[in-house]
Amino acid sequence: MRDFSSATHLGFTLRSYTRDMKEARTRLHELRDQALPAMPAMLGGGADELLSLAVSAAEGKLISARPHQVHWQPGRALTVVYDASVAWAGQRPVQERLVAMTGARLPDEALVLEDGDVRVGLWALQQDPLLPGLTVALDAAAMHGLLTSLGVRPDGLSLRLRAYRPGRRAVVQAQADGHRLFVKVVRPRKAAALQKRHALLARRLPVPHSHGWSDEHGLVVLEAMPGATLREALGRLGTPLPDPRQIAALLDSIEAPSDAQAPPDLVAATVTYGELLGRILPDLEPQLRRLIDGIGEAGRLGPVVPVHGDLHEAQLMVAQGQIVGLLDVDTVGLGHRVDDWATMVGHLATRLDAAPKRIRPRIQAYAKQLLALADAQVDPVTLRQRAAAVVLGLATGPFRVQTRAWPAETRQRVALAEQWLASAQRIA
Repeated sequence: MRDFSSATHLGFTLRSYTRDMKEARTRLHELRDQALPAMPAMLGGGADELLSLAVSAAEGKLISARPHQVHWQPGRALTVVYDASVAWAGQRPVQERLVAMTGARLPDEALVLEDGDVRVGLWALQQDPLLPGLTVALDAAAMHGLLTSLGVRPDGLSLRLRAYRPGRRAVVQAQADGHRLFVKVVRPRKAAALQKRHALLARRLPVPHSHGWSDEHGLVVLEAMPGATLREALGRLGTPLPDPRQIAALLDSIEAPSDAQAPPDLVAATVTYGELLGRILPDLEPQLRRLIDGIGEAGRLGPVVPVHGDLHEAQLMVAQGQIVGLLDVDTVGLGHRVDDWATMVGHLATRLDAAPKRIRPRIQAYAKQLLALADAQVDPVTLRQRAAAVVLGLATGPFRVQTRAWPAETRQRVALAEQWLASAQRIA
């Protein structure tokens, strides 16, 4: 895909999909890391034995389990979230999420199993030792009391886990008395800063209203924004879409936070992404070296300004063709506007590449409008280099969330990153 003027699409036949699924299983089981001797047990057949020991200690019986998320930092740590079926105390099996971690530093509160140099910490998702607020956020009785104390009527309360990153963050949706709230769960020491950031940015931006926070548990309770995400709107034919100039105006309205943190460096991150991708798919190493070298070439970044830091189509809430909300403002800091635009472009390019045929023309048309506007605001060559970096980062996604055909999907995204870098080199 070059400047959204053309598009390639990964098509699967039943035969190729079956082959790709087989490759995914085989490659996962064959992964090794000398610094993490527990890896074969966690990703192969030994996972059932590890999880069974943990479940048995809590008077349960493991029926089945498969990896749901895999977070691997080569040479440092591996965390696996499993979809599991567990029978507790002889009752009928229920679905659970179980977590296993290995590495130099395991949480003190985890159940630790050791066998020689193999050392693994285990816990149930709702009992994440680094996110104590998750136990509260997923417990109806505890949330009933918390919402009551915040002045929200908790009648008819229902809870749903929307996102989870082991040991780092989670989001729980709470529906009560016509209210839809989102409870952000972070490490306790980060809750006050997150609350402060929402309060600061709310003065000029349509960010979620905070009902309150808990330093003790690491919880921030946010009001749901109206409308749908831009990602959802792009998938609904006939739904009005906001003019990209609204996005530019929103970016111009961002106020620099008092802590003046720097958002993640897109180019520096490519080295980390490249290391992981080269380990899970060694055949990609020549392409990855060329990509990292090309992305790292000096570009024209422009002035340092307030930026969102992780701007993409799922962070923008829209209604009737207007932007009505901006999400996940914890990444707001001082950086370069080209990176906000590159993140939007990279996400739209990846979204287009995997979209159903019926909505591809709609996404492509919108992305071309947005790219034309971005080209007028920042250096087009640097924009495409940084977009290639974003797509390369997104190439780690299929492995992380363990899609059924993650090797094929990963290769497709790496090829897409190459196309964006080639576009930058042609313009240069």
